[in-house]
Amino acid sequence: MKKFFLRPLAVLSAMAVLALTGCGKNDDSAEISIPILETSAPVYNTVTAQTGDISEKYYGEASFGISHDSYVKFSRSGQIAQINVQNGDQVKKGDVLCVLRSEDIEEQIEESDVWLKQSKETYEKLLAKNTPATELEYARIDYELQKLSREQLDRELAEYTITAPCDGQVTAVNDYERELNVNTKVWGGDWLCIVSDNSENVLSCRMLQKVDSIGYGTRAIITTLSGEVEGMVTNVREKGEGNTQTYIYEIRCDEQDLKAFNKVDVCFDVYDKEDVVKIPAKAVKTIQERKYVNLLIDGVKVEQDIETGIEDGDMVEVTNGLVGGEEIIINGE
Repeated sequence: MKKFFLRPLAVLSAMAVLALTGCGKNDDSAEISIPILETSAPVYNTVTAQTGDISEKYYGEASFGISHDSYVKFSRSGQIAQINVQNGDQVKKGDVLCVLRSEDIEEQIEESDVWLKQSKETYEKLLAKNTPATELEYARIDYELQKLSREQLDRELAEYTITAPCDGQVTAVNDYERELNVNTKVWGGDWLCIVSDNSENVLSCRMLQKVDSIGYGTRAIITTLSGEVEGMVTNVREKGEGNTQTYIYEIRCDEQDLKAFNKVDVCFDVYDKEDVVKIPAKAVKTIQERKYVNLLIDGVKVEQDIETGIEDGDMVEVTNGLVGGEEIIINGE
C-alpha cells in the first residue's frame, strides 16, 4: 500500500484556495481588488532657446617667461663624429653642438675641386685666345655648372654640423633610451636637443589642447587687479610630445606693468556674432556625429536634431534646427 505525503507549500496553497472559495460562498458580491501603482508625470528642468549675441572665447592663465623653445634637429642621417652638448648647458647662437661623420661628402668635394679647377683653366685659356664664340660659351657654361655643383656640396657639408639656433639653455637631450655619443647612428628629422631661448621674456599662455581658431592677430583681453588691457597673439608653438605636449600662445602687450604680476587671466576673443539662436551647451546631446536636443512640446519630450556653431562659455550657437523660443529640456536623457 502506497503512502502519500503533502508538502507544506502544497498544503498552504490548498488552504488558501479553500479560504477564497469559502468567502465566495458567503458573499457572492465580493470582488478581488488589485492595487494599481500610479506614477507621477516626469518633471523637467527647461530653458527657452534665446536669440542674441554670442562670442567665441577661450580662457587661460598667462605669465612672463622664456619666449620659446627650439628643437635642434638633424638635417640628414649619419653617424655622430663629435657631440658637445649636455642637458643644462648654456649655449650661444652658432655654437657647434654635434658633428656627423662626413668622409663621403669630403671625398665628393675633393673630386669636385679637381673638375672645377680644370674647367676654370680651360675657360681662361679659351678666353685668352681667338676662340669661336660657340666653343667659348660651352666652356663658360661648364665652368659655371662646376661652380654650382661645388657650392651645393658646401651646403650639404654644412648639414653635417649642428649648431645652436639661439642663445639659451639646453633643457633636454634626445636619447630615445640610448646614449648619444661618438658613432651613434641618427636619422634626418630626429631632434638632438631643446634649447630654451632666454634672450627675451614674453607673456605666454599654456594650454593642454590646441585651439585652431586662436592664431596670429587674435585679440587677447588681459585681466589683472588693476583692470583690463588688450593684447594680440603673435606666435603659437608646441612644446613636448605625447602626453606631455602643450601649446604655447605668445601675447604682445604694450602694458609693461604686467611684469609685476606672477600670473594674469587671459581671454582670447576670437569671433563675435549677432542675433543668433543660442542655448546652454549642456542641453546638447551627442551620439557619434549626431547632435540633438530634447524639446518639451505640450508636456511631451521630443528629440530635435540640430547643428551648432561657436561657443561662449556655457552657451552654444545653434545654426540649424531651432528658430528661438523653443522650450529645451536640460535634465534627463
